[in-house]
Amino acid sequence: MTSKIFIDTNVFLDYFLIREPHCEASAIIMDKVAHGQIVGCTSSVSFCNINYLLNRLDKNSRIVEKDLQFLLNIIQIVSVNGQMLGQALFEVLPDYEDSVQYASALKANCDFIITTNKRHFSNCKISVLNASEFISRI
Repeated sequence: MTSKIFIDTNVFLDYFLIREPHCEASAIIMDKVAHGQIVGCTSSVSFCNINYLLNRLDKNSRIVEKDLQFLLNIIQIVSVNGQMLGQALFEVLPDYEDSVQYASALKANCDFIITTNKRHFSNCKISVLNASEFISRI
């Protein structure tokens, strides 16, 4: 059975910005998603955040466009709606944006949430791993 994973914003940033210590594991995940070995999902919120952060870091806008087009071609985007935003208000997670991410992972029926901020996803019904931990499992 192919794993279905929810990829948090920070994992994409590790990949695109080559941030240690998880950039190599993030790259392996992206390669496996691109080759259909893993189903990767993220929220529409993540997609907007990635665009904003890459542009804010003065990354070349053509490179940002290419990176985002790459994501659109390989990742399933989970649309965030009002019901999910409301659900996120009542989650016990410490950060509202992470609660929205969690609601998105639930909506997409993901097996894992991949993030570098595991402590922000405590008490989740979905297993939460960082990129390196996930790679060591598969």
